[in-house]
Amino acid sequence: MQSTDKLITEILVRFKKQGYAQVAEYNRFGFISETDNYVLVSREKGKDTKIYFNKISKAIDAVRKDHKVFTEGPSRLRKYGLTHIMSPLWALIHLLTLEELMD
Repeated sequence: MQSTDKLITEILVRFKKQGYAQVAEYNRFGFISETDNYVLVSREKGKDTKIYFNKISKAIDAVRKDHKVFTEGPSRLRKYGLTHIMSPLWALIHLLTLEELMD
């Protein structure tokens, strides 16, 4: 299984290259900038938001514990203590496939 840090790095590489993260039928989140601790994303609806890497890590862990987190929508992340930033987190983890998250 790949380390969570490597997966976060790959998510960020794909996010920067594509310029956005979006799951079909859901809102789009644009790449603005990155620091050592977070990535700043634009929202279609709402203010620009900091997504801290430790939150991305928690989302990855949630998918590894419960595959339905990946398929059933962003609200499923609430069960794992991730609130307010569920939609951008869910879009970001979808820059990888479920298989990549599980390997």
